Amino acid sequence: MKDILRNMTFISPSKRLPRSVVAIGVGRGVSFLGDEVALLAMAFRAKAQLGHFGVAAILIAGALPLLLLAPFAGLLVDRVRTRPLLVGVTLVQAGLCVALAFSSSALLVPLIALLACGTVVSSPAWQALVPTLVEESQLSSAMGLLQSFAAFAGIAGPFVGGTLVAWYGFHVPLLVDAASFLVLAAIPLALRVDRVPTGAASGGLSMTEAFAGVRLIFDNAVLRALLVLAVLFVLALGVINVVEIYFITTALHAGARGYGLLGLCMGTGMLVVGMLSGPIAQRFPRPERLFVAGCIGLCAGILAFGLTDELWQACVLLLFTGACNALLNINAMVLITTHSTDEVRGRVFSAVQGTVSAAQIAALSIGGLLLLAFAPRPIIIVGAIASAVALCFTIAPVLRAGAAAPALGVDGAPGDAVASRFGSQPS
Repeated sequence: MKDILRNMTFISPSKRLPRSVVAIGVGRGVSFLGDEVALLAMAFRAKAQLGHFGVAAILIAGALPLLLLAPFAGLLVDRVRTRPLLVGVTLVQAGLCVALAFSSSALLVPLIALLACGTVVSSPAWQALVPTLVEESQLSSAMGLLQSFAAFAGIAGPFVGGTLVAWYGFHVPLLVDAASFLVLAAIPLALRVDRVPTGAASGGLSMTEAFAGVRLIFDNAVLRALLVLAVLFVLALGVINVVEIYFITTALHAGARGYGLLGLCMGTGMLVVGMLSGPIAQRFPRPERLFVAGCIGLCAGILAFGLTDELWQACVLLLFTGACNALLNINAMVLITTHSTDEVRGRVFSAVQGTVSAAQIAALSIGGLLLLAFAPRPIIIVGAIASAVALCFTIAPVLRAGAAAPALGVDGAPGDAVASRFGSQPS
């Protein structure tokens, strides 16, 4: 097992990722798997006990806190030591999963909202912690490792969740998720990893301080372009998440098995690129160029997917699209990390998370409305074209900033020349 974890870093021995980062990747992967299992169980339970409105209600309950609480959660991350914050929040989430397993249907939505309140704090806390554990030249490898475990969880989660629901009903999957949170909480305690925010001693808790991450994003051309592009991508491509099941079952004439196969192809593409992120970053040390390449590939892949009529062609295209999506996400995270300071990094990640969540909510609504008037195929095609247009108007600041700054080689010195199927959501 030790050799497997060591080899999963995919970089040279002298630049091997710290074991703490590998352990965090494993822990978050286990937690993501538990979340996928629990989400499937809660969706089935909501459908059975609350009807179709219940399914929409739990999705909204899980997304709204990420939007409404993002500035304040980011400020908390930038004011409180990371280890006690993560342990405390994660243990509370474990308790909420146990409560969900045995709660009445009336408490389902509020408990899910409380669970999401924990995520809005823990997610930027982990994202701000990891860069403090690695050298800057290892950022792509670290982000790729986290992406790999998340992709694996996305592949295995629906199958494991469906099996557990079929065998044991709604309760056991929630207890599995609670256990995964306990595993995650043990990691910062066992490894004694911590981040002491540089602004912890200032004690500033004002509204102005809460929105410091938002101000930094709008003052920084690269971060501003990344966020605008992420929002436009999620609006354009997120709509496809609503209509894809209709496209797959009608245009491609595939059933549930075909739908699952396409999800497997998408996840496999993400997993492969995540595992190879270290060698890719060494060969191409400009993250802004990799980010743009991922964006272009994602638009092209979705456009081709919308034009296909055969299931096997869709499988190949979604394998490619998943790879591009991972390339985009990993390098977006690298760019966000390198263009923000530790003092406000938690608030920057929270601002990105909240804004993208708002775009996801809007995309779900828009997709449902479009299906009332249009067939799935033109919606997918127009969504891909709209994403390409958005890319044309937003990539220039990213590329200009990258050209003005020296690229980091594998030694950290200047070298040679930054939960859905689709969308540009940093993970």
